[in-house]
Amino acid sequence: MTTLLLLLLASGLVVLLLDGNWRDGLLLSVLVGFLQDPIRKLTPGQPGLYVGLVLIAVACCGLVLLDKRRGLDLEAMLWGAPQLRRWLPLYAGLIVLQGLNGFLRFQQPVLTLIGVGFYLAPALGLWLGFQVGCDQALLRRLVQFYLLVSVLYGVSVWLSYSGFDAAVLKEVGPGILIHFRRGFSVQGASGLWRSSEVAAWHLSAAACLAISLAFASEKPATSSGLTVLALVFTLLTLLTGRRKALVLVVVFGLIYGLLFRRYASPAWRDRLFTTIFAAAGLSSATYILFAGQVLGNQFSEYLNRANSVGGDILSRFNELGINASLKAFELSGLIGFGAGAASQTGVLQFGQGQIVGKHLGYVAEGGGGKIITELGPVGALMLLAAIVLLIQAMRSYLPLLRYLPAKTANFLIGLLAFGLANTPFFLAASGVYGDPFVLLLLSLCLGSFLAIPVLVAQGRRRVASAELQRFAPLHS
Repeated sequence: MTTLLLLLLASGLVVLLLDGNWRDGLLLSVLVGFLQDPIRKLTPGQPGLYVGLVLIAVACCGLVLLDKRRGLDLEAMLWGAPQLRRWLPLYAGLIVLQGLNGFLRFQQPVLTLIGVGFYLAPALGLWLGFQVGCDQALLRRLVQFYLLVSVLYGVSVWLSYSGFDAAVLKEVGPGILIHFRRGFSVQGASGLWRSSEVAAWHLSAAACLAISLAFASEKPATSSGLTVLALVFTLLTLLTGRRKALVLVVVFGLIYGLLFRRYASPAWRDRLFTTIFAAAGLSSATYILFAGQVLGNQFSEYLNRANSVGGDILSRFNELGINASLKAFELSGLIGFGAGAASQTGVLQFGQGQIVGKHLGYVAEGGGGKIITELGPVGALMLLAAIVLLIQAMRSYLPLLRYLPAKTANFLIGLLAFGLANTPFFLAASGVYGDPFVLLLLSLCLGSFLAIPVLVAQGRRRVASAELQRFAPLHS
């Protein structure tokens, strides 16, 4: 059954790409990203490589698009950071060398492929995000499709939480037991996703993207409906038992609110508060009337766990985000252990520069520690420099938002806020960010923001064309 489904997905993608239809190919790739988890669950042995199916699908779409564009078009993409064009060959060379470093150390080709994919997926996503961002209709279709499938998967999380016994609703492998309090420990609900952690991230991502669409709609009813949907997604994150998903939505809301207040038009700022209050009132009434019947009595345990996140978040970031990164500087040597060394499937152990006896899961759990461990201090600093240049470019694009239609500007602000909100969570716990689907989605959102200068130029050309058509009859 799973083999047949894989063949159908592959055949559909091949047919679309042979016809040059990379746009619908990307939509199908999003579906592949969702389906790869339940397919893996139902496949004997639950092969871990299935997590990379979406990367293969998106890479194939990228190749077709590259052929159509006859080039990468980096000059337009990196208009605000031309220095980055000089960094790209260095970045590519760094990843190739670290892939070779990891392979020679571990002699595990699969591990090397996973490690290299971790660094290539964001670069691919940024480039595709820029291309998609130049076509706002396609960007909205992709996000809307993601939300549609997320609704179905959200229902599966509720089914998992409610105790429906089906192999496809259980976590991959033995699962992870979450300790709520003494005497109450359960596995978080994962639904069709492969783990509760992945489910929590996608539900929080869906909430953030729903909010982004809500304030990019000119219809009040649509805005209110999408805001309610975002609140439902946020509520479902609690069922996974993963508290950081709730914090991610809150951090996104704060960043989005700050950017919205600074760069949105005054009329839209007033509407922001009206929509929030209306949606919050409707959601509160719905929760009071139906939560007890739908979620059951034990939901209070999940609420109590969510309420305890404030006491742990700063200590966790300090321990795994800052201290682990500093420790990684000490242990990784000059060149690091190579791509894939700190992946979840890796076995990073070393002593006095050799892999002999000490497990470094603690160091590599945070994103900073993972990158330093794999690339070494030199490689990590090179990557940091490229990221700083990219952030500077995005910052320079913010004033250009006023030249775009309000709904387009609001949408892009939301996508930028979503990407920025994930940064501290990656630094504190990189596990879920090793998933190519997560990396591609995040980088695609950020890459779409790089299309702002192109969108502004497109708008000015449309205005000029309209003016020419208006005055052409006067000179005929």
